[in-house]
Amino acid sequence: MPGDPKECRQHAMNCLQLAETASNAEARRTFVDLANHWTRFALELEGAQRFLDAIDGVEPELEQEARPRRSA
Repeated sequence: MPGDPKECRQHAMNCLQLAETASNAEARRTFVDLANHWTRFALELEGAQRFLDAIDGVEPELEQEARPRRSA
């Protein structure tokens, strides 16, 4: 899956560092908002990965159930 939650969190940290050095309140708010978006994106990527991992375990079971059973 594309996207790396660690990379997103690094972007968030960079945005917070930029917010600390911003010259005005509007720029600070913008960088803090960007940091929040990057953090949310990281959480969404992690949730999507957990979901994909979960359905990977379900798919083989569904394939087995879909196969016709042979009578003995």
